[in-house]
Amino acid sequence: MSNSKIDKIQIQNMMTLRYDPRFETILQKKTVKHMQPEGNDTSGKKTEKLLKDSLKMKFSLISKPKCVSLSSGIDSSLSLAILRKLYPNEKITALCGVFDQSNDESKVAKTIADKFNVDFKIVKMPSIFKNMAEIIWITKKPRWNTYTHIISKEAKKLDSVLVTGDGADEIFGGYTFRYSKFLKLFKNNNDWKVRTKNYFECHNRDWVPDQNEMFGSSIKFNWNNIYSYFKNYFSNSLDPLKQVFLADFNGKLLYDFIPTSKAISNYHNTESFSPFLDSNVINFGLKLPTHQKYSHNRKIGKLVLRKIAKRYDIPHIENKQGFSPALWIDWERNGKKLFDSLVMTEKANIFKQKLIDYNWTISSFEKLSQDGDIRYLNRLISILALEIWYKLIILKEIDHNHRF
Repeated sequence: MSNSKIDKIQIQNMMTLRYDPRFETILQKKTVKHMQPEGNDTSGKKTEKLLKDSLKMKFSLISKPKCVSLSSGIDSSLSLAILRKLYPNEKITALCGVFDQSNDESKVAKTIADKFNVDFKIVKMPSIFKNMAEIIWITKKPRWNTYTHIISKEAKKLDSVLVTGDGADEIFGGYTFRYSKFLKLFKNNNDWKVRTKNYFECHNRDWVPDQNEMFGSSIKFNWNNIYSYFKNYFSNSLDPLKQVFLADFNGKLLYDFIPTSKAISNYHNTESFSPFLDSNVINFGLKLPTHQKYSHNRKIGKLVLRKIAKRYDIPHIENKQGFSPALWIDWERNGKKLFDSLVMTEKANIFKQKLIDYNWTISSFEKLSQDGDIRYLNRLISILALEIWYKLIILKEIDHNHRF
């Protein structure tokens, strides 16, 4: 395939945002009117009822066994607790993914599973680099956050519907570290572009300070083009955090997390479901006032969900990370060698096609070895994914079962 047939804007967007916001989404995008504060739920009982109704409706339509993707955080734990409340006598299985040498939340997850009398299984997650071709094949895009398909694969073995906590962070205010940083940067007289730049500072693992130098000459990277995608979210009369909630919902949730989950389900021919993504839950949750989601003084979020979790006495971890790989360890053990063999040569496709700048890549690889900046590690892994994507999707030199 010639360079001219490659969607270079998509590559630019995915290498900067992790997604491409130009296309239609599975769920409807939200506007300012969907975020206007309306009603309240200080006890969490209204939200709890909506979550229950969502799960009851789902399992009235499908009679498969039930399993839950269980980390140790409030979202998946709450999904499990409510599911058990609704179905006290049915067998439920909790699946907990654990990466080698990563932050292991399985002990707390096992405690939660035992509390609600469900079967518990630890799923060993392989190196993301050894299975990179399969990870990329799932979405057919140069991305590497589909490694949770291993959990879906286990659910397939159980012939189960996989229940998750997806969407709770975006709808009920779970990204507390971003909210705190955004509010510190915020000034009333900031225009939409400054607010957008501040928002990007709260997502700075997705890009690097010299992002414009990363791309090759065939991609005309321009920060203003990237910022323009966010104009509607930050040029309105919503309070600052509501603007952030709007950008979060219409960004990574709609264009990254939900499509990724859907692609994984399609790949394994399984079904996954999150009660937090029920339309009634979304519409109610987005309209809740900010102070019922996030406490600026205490720097904690998901206040409504905490009220529900307290009634269920759920022993969740406060700062959970979910099923996250130990990137540095995996990189040192597997990624660096693969990067060196596939990318560290001017003959790599991404350099021949002038998608990525060769000199920037060499310099950043050396920089990473010197200062260990996680932001550059993320960029180099994305560049590796782009090269493998090119070999897999464009040239068809390898297939999705290829193991590195």
